[in-house]
Amino acid sequence: MVLVYKYKKIENRPINEKTKTPLIPITIRGNISIDTTGIPDSGADVTAIPLGMAEAIGLDLSAKKEKCVGVGGWVDSIPSSMYIRLGNEHENYTFLIPVKVILDKYEFPILLGRQGFFNQFVVSFDESEEKVTLKKKNKSPKLKHQL
Repeated sequence: MVLVYKYKKIENRPINEKTKTPLIPITIRGNISIDTTGIPDSGADVTAIPLGMAEAIGLDLSAKKEKCVGVGGWVDSIPSSMYIRLGNEHENYTFLIPVKVILDKYEFPILLGRQGFFNQFVVSFDESEEKVTLKKKNKSPKLKHQL
């Protein structure tokens, strides 16, 4: 099955202009769950989440702080993991993904990165139709050798 999401208009804060973006409704969970949205980001190695949201769902923030690079330059982050759920009335997927909790005070939508998210789906962007399509990859079972 395939999940299809239409682009939505969101406020682009640096230029105070609304832009159409491929937002995906998701539920994220640490100790508690929150319904929110994420932006699939093919340029992100790993999913990025703002500190306030990570604290709100109770992610483990005990790991050592490390530097993380993005379009805006270097920022401090803490590696963690969270559960993510997405789908529709016909199919739903829940899986654990690695995340970088960004310690900067800037609030931003969750950026869904390649590790943990993109490797679960074949992701297609159709700019002319303003939609993003996710097709779940079928994980083939490992064959057991019989002796």
